[in-house]
Amino acid sequence: MLTSLYQIAKNTFRESLREPIYLLLLLTALCLIGIFPVFTMFVFREQVKLVVDSAMATTMVIGWLMAVLCASHAISREIDNGTALLLLSKPVKRPVFIVAKIMGILAALSAFWLLCALAAVISIRVAKDQFRLDNTAMGLYFGVLALALIIAGVHNYVTRSSFPMAAVLALLVLFPLLTVGIYYLPVAGQRVGLPMETAPALVLILYSVWAMGSLATALSTRFALVSNLLLCTVIFLAGLMSDYLFGRQAREAWADTVPRGGGPVWMSTYTFVPTEVLDVGRWSIPDRVDDGRVFTVWSTAAAPTPPPMVGSKPAEVWRDGGDWFRNLRDLTTAPLHMARYNPEALTWQVLRLVDEPRLAQEKGAKHSFTEYVFRRSVHRPRVPAGGTYSLPYPIPGSRVASLCHACFPNWQLFWMADALAAKRPIPASYVALGAAYAILVVSFFMLLAIALFWQREVGSQAVA
Repeated sequence: MLTSLYQIAKNTFRESLREPIYLLLLLTALCLIGIFPVFTMFVFREQVKLVVDSAMATTMVIGWLMAVLCASHAISREIDNGTALLLLSKPVKRPVFIVAKIMGILAALSAFWLLCALAAVISIRVAKDQFRLDNTAMGLYFGVLALALIIAGVHNYVTRSSFPMAAVLALLVLFPLLTVGIYYLPVAGQRVGLPMETAPALVLILYSVWAMGSLATALSTRFALVSNLLLCTVIFLAGLMSDYLFGRQAREAWADTVPRGGGPVWMSTYTFVPTEVLDVGRWSIPDRVDDGRVFTVWSTAAAPTPPPMVGSKPAEVWRDGGDWFRNLRDLTTAPLHMARYNPEALTWQVLRLVDEPRLAQEKGAKHSFTEYVFRRSVHRPRVPAGGTYSLPYPIPGSRVASLCHACFPNWQLFWMADALAAKRPIPASYVALGAAYAILVVSFFMLLAIALFWQREVGSQAVA
């Protein structure tokens, strides 16, 4: 089985590289990425952002188009012309066949991404200076493109082999050498190097190309090229707008106190008055309370003693003790109180986190009160909405929207151009989580492809 898996995947990879459309799209992407530095002369202090955004968008969009075309050529065409029937008549099971096809297509897309990623790194280096392009590096870039085509032409003339495949293989050899050479190429007598901080963002783009490639392969088991292209376009656009279409209504349950578990803690507040018997509007913008910007301590006591005075540098002199603890991990139950310190006024603000409505009504009449709600989330939650005076909790959201938000691949998770523009480093943990998400998406589409292909008739068109 492993031999069949390897051979089919290898042949699919080679057939994808032999397609003229593969080379055409690859050259289009590389030429576009190569000329983006020219347009940076029309912007001010945004040259790197322009090249990064354009290069990543080019890789993602053309990679998506290439995924659809490769999948249609590797699956739909082989089903129609009887090649798939010939393979399945041998001891090759359908799941092995379809998984090998997906692996071969993903390998071809990885080769495309590698060349585009190297091209993006070189283009960013070319446009690094606001007032001067690195013309030497740009000349070498397009010179390597021309050299690869010349080598492929000579190889095709001598051996009569595939020109597109020879050109792609030549690029796969020459571009890494070019990247290493430009890394050591000095500018004005100084070695500049390459912008390696973009590498995590480019790796995330690879994950998105993999996800689209597996989706296109799954759909190609039942749909022809045009239908597959339309369906993938709809899913691609819906994934780009997933946060807007479904994320706004997705379920985000807020708790009366800090929920147990891991992840950053966010807090939102709203002051309720007795006249609010219908759902209220927006709460305060969620604020992270465990990031250390404001010195905060927690207590599980029903009536804690006041926190001790800690001077102007509370983080240096604070010692856990009594009813108060600095880290939520040290609490045995959910906290009932939160105290925040003002180092300028040298005062504590103690907030009760639970039973706010009951305490307000126990004063003898209905009084206004401030409700504090909490949520753990890696990303900043949406601004909560809803809740009444008697039930002061935000509306958690729609389960249907949450299901749709989870099912549609969210391509925005792979888009880190904004983080690069803000000069924020992309954590390795986020890249690892992106890899796990991509593996789950690819695995799901593999299972979908197997299910769609299980009862698919192959070779009927060729027989007819």
